[in-house]
Amino acid sequence: MKIAKDGIRSIVKIGYDGRVHKTFRGTDKEGRFANEIKVLKALEARGCDYVPRLLDSDPETLTIVTTNCGAPAEASISQGKSDELFRILEEEYGVVHDDPFPRNITYNGRAGEFNIIDFELAEVKADPKNRKDSDEAHRTLQWAGLTRDGRRKPGNQDSLSVFSSHGGWAESCELAGKQSIDEDGLVFAVSDGMGGQNGGEVASALVVRELRRFLPAMMGDFHGASDPEAILEAAVSSLHDYVKRTGDNSKHLKGMGATVVCGLFYRTKVYFAHVGDSRFYRYRNGELSQLTFDHSVLGGQFRSGKINEREMRMHPRRNILQQAIGGGCQYVRPQVDTSSLEPGDWFLICSDGVIDGLWNKNIAQAFEDGVEKGSSAEEIAQRILDWSFGEAGVDDTTLFVVGVD
Repeated sequence: MKIAKDGIRSIVKIGYDGRVHKTFRGTDKEGRFANEIKVLKALEARGCDYVPRLLDSDPETLTIVTTNCGAPAEASISQGKSDELFRILEEEYGVVHDDPFPRNITYNGRAGEFNIIDFELAEVKADPKNRKDSDEAHRTLQWAGLTRDGRRKPGNQDSLSVFSSHGGWAESCELAGKQSIDEDGLVFAVSDGMGGQNGGEVASALVVRELRRFLPAMMGDFHGASDPEAILEAAVSSLHDYVKRTGDNSKHLKGMGATVVCGLFYRTKVYFAHVGDSRFYRYRNGELSQLTFDHSVLGGQFRSGKINEREMRMHPRRNILQQAIGGGCQYVRPQVDTSSLEPGDWFLICSDGVIDGLWNKNIAQAFEDGVEKGSSAEEIAQRILDWSFGEAGVDDTTLFVVGVD
């Protein structure tokens, strides 16, 4: 490991995987070790996303392991920006840093944001927003996955999967269930195949099967990764290479491709990636947000506000993709992002069969009705499937509904 800091109070090393190992030493090292753990847990529970995330701790060696927040930013950040970050930390998250100066700020180039570090002497006050989880994050998911064959052709070219990882090996989960994500994360994936009857079915099956191989191998257990977004991006890029190579080596499968959308849910966040026009939605406090945007010319225009949803849905080229897993694409640039998980959140992960039948306002209505009735994930998923299939039903229709308890 590379030594990043060797001081009186601690030594900081960066592992080959990018994780930060901080070992406490000197006066009151036990107290400072325990306090930094307490502060980081509180900040994670309160949804603060510009601080390190605690990955592991060892009370025997007084070492904590955290995510990497980038390089020191003391020379590049203004005093005004620094003061603002520490002010928000106190006023919105209830944590007072003992040393609120630029020397405790880094710049995370991947996220494009400044981060605050070193909380061994910080003070945790009452949560300004009175969130229920004051000290630690506690999240339980309920979910349901469903698929139905479209009427256009026999068979189903969609695939779906939910799995966890232990020791770098995928462990399958039932398509409907309930589980805590405090200790182990869960991945939900949907893929929509293309390229003829055989090619599309094979491509989508390969995508969900190989994602179950690539992602655990790269990340290990679904916790403790220094940069989940980077690993998701690498896994999806590996999927593309594998599917493309498989198609190129078979005259019956040449040109086959698929979309993919997947989300890794762990503790207080979901990390998601997608290629194509399968989608990832979040329903929170009565508002539906489309978190992914179709990899098409129209998808880009919709995202920038040049066209509205009606114009996009009615356009004759709405299904022409610029990116797909395989499908003749030379390379892919997955959309990768992160969303916080708040109690009461709902997520929809779906193929375009759902979108063919339902407008965004219909999806929002399905969640609103479900929340009002206290419906389970299975009941909401069934409602969305039946409604979308009744309105369209030509294409295969596949979805996961995931709720945060």
